[in-house]
Amino acid sequence: MFPFRIFSRFAMHQWKWILIGFICGLSCLHARSVKATDESAETFKSSKLWNEDELIGKALEYNRKLQLLETNVEIAEHRLQSSGWIENPEFRLSRRLDRYADVDEFDEWRYGVRWDVPKLGELGEDKQKARVELWDRNVEKIRYRHALIAKVRRDYANVLRHDRLVELAERRVQIEDARIRIIEQMVNIGDRSIVYYTKAKMWHAESRNDYARAVESQTQARRRLAKRTGLDPEINLIENDLPEVTLELDELLEIAYLNRPEIRLVEEKTKLALKQNRYEWLKLLPWINYIEFTQHRDQKRRYDWKQFEIAFELPIFDWNVGNIKATNLAVKKRGAQSDAMRETIEEEVRSAYTVYQDLLLEWNQFKKDARTLISEARKVCNEAKQHQTLMSDEVYEMELTIIETEELLAEKKQNLVYALVDLYYEIGVQDYNQLNQ
Repeated sequence: MFPFRIFSRFAMHQWKWILIGFICGLSCLHARSVKATDESAETFKSSKLWNEDELIGKALEYNRKLQLLETNVEIAEHRLQSSGWIENPEFRLSRRLDRYADVDEFDEWRYGVRWDVPKLGELGEDKQKARVELWDRNVEKIRYRHALIAKVRRDYANVLRHDRLVELAERRVQIEDARIRIIEQMVNIGDRSIVYYTKAKMWHAESRNDYARAVESQTQARRRLAKRTGLDPEINLIENDLPEVTLELDELLEIAYLNRPEIRLVEEKTKLALKQNRYEWLKLLPWINYIEFTQHRDQKRRYDWKQFEIAFELPIFDWNVGNIKATNLAVKKRGAQSDAMRETIEEEVRSAYTVYQDLLLEWNQFKKDARTLISEARKVCNEAKQHQTLMSDEVYEMELTIIETEELLAEKKQNLVYALVDLYYEIGVQDYNQLNQ
């Protein structure tokens, strides 16, 4: 009996450890499956390609200030709906109770309606004030939205350029590594001088520094774009083809006059000035101040009687001369302000258009020459490698020249993108297709 108890305890002890091991094994398998799922999800996330329009949509959704400005516009819209309405009438209820020694008590109930009549032109002025407030909010929202889109486009172009520069810098380091080894061998056999080798070492070190700077600039550019859109900094981007603005300056100005919200704001302010001027003139006319209808009921005598009152405001002493002159000047000022706003928009569009045309001409010419230079340089490099018409280090120098040309291409393309973005912002459009329809 005693050995059987020992065996039972031993078996139970062993099964306990077997059960613990089985549970640990299941936990490990589950952790691996979760890790594999997370890795696959991360791979799927990083494999998505984002275009410029998608990033703009994300930035518009993510930006808190834009949401606040949109809320302000909604508030102004609701205030506009409630403005310009006739005020509700006033219901009045009162009781008069008098006691005298020699007469009976006087107990009267009085109830009626009083309506304050709005002054001539007052409702229209209130409505127009609310409309001006709405467009003031609209201008702030629309221009901020256009500025945000322009910033995203610049950040997008900046990331694409720095991605390209990192690729070119990495290729340059590889070429400089191979070149320095070749030059070192040539120095040993006397084909190159020690001075040439020293300069090559300096270029080699500079290429590594350039690569480090390019990586740092790329990281900063991606962080700026990520901060603007709320996305991961390591997303993959699609490079879109640049549209070319083919419209003439006069056509672009007409589009700007239709799209820039400042024009509409000045128009609404001009209407307000006209309504205010009309309102001040109408104050010279006699007009109803209030209308009141009252029902009186004497409780003791059972006697009822009605009362109707109407009051007029007579402009006898104050002829409102100062306000009329002030609103006359305000109307003239608004007309001048409208012309000034159109001139400002014309100057902004003309300046952006001139910069864009200059950079577009420079880009088209340089792109053509650069592609010809790169094609000829690659042909020379291939022939030199096959027929040994150039020394090995000179072939690498030709390849470095190709890289420098491609870096200039990336820089000039970014400058053209910036000019195009500025032109669209000044015109007041946010979609590239709006000028290409």
